[in-house]
Amino acid sequence: MAGTLSLSSTVHVFPCPNCKETINTSMLECPFCSAPIDHAAAEDSAAATSRISQACSDASYLKIMAWSLLTFFLVMFIPFVGLAGVVGLWFLRVAIPVMVVRWWIKFGSIKTDDPDFVRAKRAAIIVGIVAVLALVSAIPMHRST
Repeated sequence: MAGTLSLSSTVHVFPCPNCKETINTSMLECPFCSAPIDHAAAEDSAAATSRISQACSDASYLKIMAWSLLTFFLVMFIPFVGLAGVVGLWFLRVAIPVMVVRWWIKFGSIKTDDPDFVRAKRAAIIVGIVAVLALVSAIPMHRST
């Protein structure tokens, strides 16, 4: 059936090696600078671009989770919904470190100078520090007198 959409026919994009404009891997030449495109190199570049994009997206989720820590902390002090704040806070104290470790395992080995990835890596570091602080603050301190 012609004209149907299929999940397997996804479009892969990558930056042109010559002019850096984003183009489709199915192109034989760049529509912006007319540089010839090697299909195998284009697919490799598209896979790397996709991985960097996923790393940036996941880092954005980490930042949202970190800000949610503050939200749940504040909700703890609202009458009748305070329990939701406590549960959310404890959940995030466990989930955020797990997600940060997952991010570093999946994307920590990427070598690129892409400015978006650099920001994503910085966000993963900051959220990791926040997660450690949240965990440390949850550990009860026992004093012997």
